[in-house]
Amino acid sequence: MKKHLLFIALTLCALVAEAQTQKEQLCQVREQNSKRKPIANAQVIFEDAPAAVSQSDGMVRLLFQTLKAGEWTFKLDINRAGYELVNEKEVEKVKLSADGQFGVDIILARTGVVDSVKAIYYGVSNKSLKAGFEREKTKLRKERDAARLSAEQHAERLEQLNTEYENQKKNLDDLSEKFARVNFDDVDSVYQHALERFKAGEVKKAIDILEAIDPAKRTEKIIKEQQRIHTAKAELDAQQVALDKEKRQQIANLRLLADMYSATFDPAKAESQYDQLLRLDSTDLEILRDAANFYRNNHRYDKAIYANNLVITHPNVEQWQVAYSFSFLGETQIAIGELNLALESFTKCYRLIKELISSQPSLKSALAVSYSKLGEVYNSLGNLNYTLFFFEKFNRLEKELYEAYPQNVEFKNNLAISYSKLGETQSTLGNLEQALTFFEKDIELTKELYEAYPQNVSFKNGLAISYSQLGWFYEKSLKDNTKAREFYSKCLSLARALANDYPAYVDYQDRLKWVENALSRLE
Repeated sequence: MKKHLLFIALTLCALVAEAQTQKEQLCQVREQNSKRKPIANAQVIFEDAPAAVSQSDGMVRLLFQTLKAGEWTFKLDINRAGYELVNEKEVEKVKLSADGQFGVDIILARTGVVDSVKAIYYGVSNKSLKAGFEREKTKLRKERDAARLSAEQHAERLEQLNTEYENQKKNLDDLSEKFARVNFDDVDSVYQHALERFKAGEVKKAIDILEAIDPAKRTEKIIKEQQRIHTAKAELDAQQVALDKEKRQQIANLRLLADMYSATFDPAKAESQYDQLLRLDSTDLEILRDAANFYRNNHRYDKAIYANNLVITHPNVEQWQVAYSFSFLGETQIAIGELNLALESFTKCYRLIKELISSQPSLKSALAVSYSKLGEVYNSLGNLNYTLFFFEKFNRLEKELYEAYPQNVEFKNNLAISYSKLGETQSTLGNLEQALTFFEKDIELTKELYEAYPQNVSFKNGLAISYSQLGWFYEKSLKDNTKAREFYSKCLSLARALANDYPAYVDYQDRLKWVENALSRLE
C-alpha cells in the first residue's frame, strides 16, 4: 500500500515538474475583416511546441517545452480547410512573452479572398500610377512648349520618367498583396478609412486623410517624447508602453502613406517619408528594417544598402535578422549588377543560417532559400557547376521539408520551383533527359496544387508558367513541335482565363500574347 501511494506521489511530482518546465502561451485564431470572429479547428504548429488546435472561441494553447520568455519561436505550419493564412510575416517568428499571451493572433481568410481583394487593389493602383505618369508627361510637354526645356532636355527627362514608371509598375503586385492582407480589425480608424477609400478608387481622398494627420510629424513627436521618457524610465514605464503602441501605429500610417504615394506615381514623396524617419532616428531597429525593405522594393539601392548595413551592425539585432539582411543586401547588389558582392552577401547569409539551424530548426526554409539564391548568382556568373550544386541542395532540402509537412502548400510549391530550376540548369548543360524529368516533376506538383486550390491565382499562374516552360523546352531543345503545341495549348487555356479575369494585370496580358505567338509560330 505504501509503495502504491509512493508511486502515485512520485508520478504527481513528475507531472507537476513537467508542467512547470512548459511555457504556456495563448493566442487566438480569427477571420480577417470579420469584427474579430473566431475560427475553430485550425491546426497550429510552432517550433518547440506540440501541434495544437483552436477551440470554438478560436483560442489556441501552445505549450513550449524548453523555450523561455524572451526567446523566439518560429512557425512550422498553420492550416485550416478552406482557409489561408493572412498575416504570414507577423507569425513567422514570435517572441515568447512573460504574461502567457503569444503577442500576435493568427489571422485567416477564406481561400481565394486575398487574391480577389488583391486584384481590386492592383486595378486601383495600376490606374492611379498610370494617371500620375500621364500627369507628369503633360507637365514636361508644357515646359517644352513654353520653351523652358529644349527638345534634348525634354527627351532626356521623358526617358527618365519612363524608366521611373516601369520601376514603379514592377512594385504594384507586392503593393497590392500587402494591402489585401491588412486586417481592418487590428488597425486604427484612420488607417482603415484611408485604405477603404483607396480600395474604392478614391486615391486622392485616401492620401488627404493620411496627410491630414501628418504621421511623420506625429512620429517625430513620439520619438522625441520617447527620448525624454528614457531619462526617467523607472517612473514612466506605463507611458512608454502606450507610446510604443502609438508609434507603431503612426509608422504603419506612414508606411501606408508612402505606399499610396508610390501607387500614384509620386515616389519622391514616398521616399521622403522614410528619409525623414531615418533623420529622426537611425537607431530604431524596426524603422531601419522597414526602411531597408522600402528602399529595396522601390529601387533606391544606395539607400537600401546603407539601411541594411545599419541593421547588420545594430547592437540589438538578432542573428537570424542579420542573415535575412545579408540576403536582402544580396538582392540589392544583384539589381545594380554587383554580382561578386551579391555572392559574398548570400554566402554570409548561408553561413549564418548554417550556424543557427541546430538551435532553430525552423530556419531550414530560410536555408533552402539561401541555396536557391546562391544557385541564381552562380548562374548569372556563368558557373553552371556551382549553379547545379546549389540548386540540387535547394531541391533536397525542399523535398525534406515537404515530406516532413506534406500539408504545407508553401513547401510543396517551393519543391516544384526547385525542380523547375534544376530543369533549366540541366537543359543549359545539354542533359536533356534529366531536364525533361525535372520539368515533368515540376508540372506534376504544380498541377496538384492548382487542382487542390483552383481559386488560388498564384497556383493557376504558376501552372501556366510551367506549361509554357515545358512547351519552350520541347520546341527549342527537343525539336518536338507536336509536344510543344500540346503544352502551349494547356498554357493558353490558363493564360486566357487569367487575362480575362484580371484585365489590369500587365503580366497576364503579356503571357497571353506570348503563348498566342508561340502557337502561331508552330502552325
